[in-house]
Amino acid sequence: MGDQALHDLFDRGGPVMWPLLIASILAFATILDRVLVFAWNYQGFTSFVTAMKPLILARAWSKAEQLCQRRGPLAQFTLIYLEQRDQPKDIRDDVLKREGTLILGHLETRLRWLAALSQLGTLLGLLGTFYFMIYRFRPEATVGGQVQQAEFFTAIWESFLSTMFGLVIAIPCTTVYQLCEGRVDSVSRQLSVLASYLDEWRRTVDRPRFPEESRRDGKLTAIAPAEAE
Repeated sequence: MGDQALHDLFDRGGPVMWPLLIASILAFATILDRVLVFAWNYQGFTSFVTAMKPLILARAWSKAEQLCQRRGPLAQFTLIYLEQRDQPKDIRDDVLKREGTLILGHLETRLRWLAALSQLGTLLGLLGTFYFMIYRFRPEATVGGQVQQAEFFTAIWESFLSTMFGLVIAIPCTTVYQLCEGRVDSVSRQLSVLASYLDEWRRTVDRPRFPEESRRDGKLTAIAPAEAE
């Protein structure tokens, strides 16, 4: 912007700059809030599954619940599963579906604000541009004759200031919104896969073992019971 100060650009951008300023403050606060929330709740899927699997297979329920005291959606979801492990499967699945939706809803809080602020910033910028051009080139303003070239270029330059500030708001809002939505989709898939893993491990734990099983040639075989005489 050369030697133009920011407050000077703000003054020359027209009345729409005030709504853009409010939108920029809301956008900054929302972006900061969501970035902190996602960073605080980040949890690696592979490392968590690797740590949880042997505990469940060993029926170490207390240690598994202690591992779930970590922050993160995967730990929270697994803790709910462990608390409901003795419930019938249909009841447990219903609880997991409800709690999983609440976990994702917590991550999605105020994400729609970013989408709305992105569109609002763009539209307000365009509104300011058209308003400024209509105002500067209205018939009564040019009734004295042709507009001077310098005045014409100055009017065009000033009219695009609001568009530029609107895009400054829209671009980071759109970027953060897409990244956060992608993370929510990833967590949703991880919760579904984690629920499948937990069911599989629980079935392995609950599978009955017969006392007549023995190892022969490195393989587990069952000794058939003696036939009744």
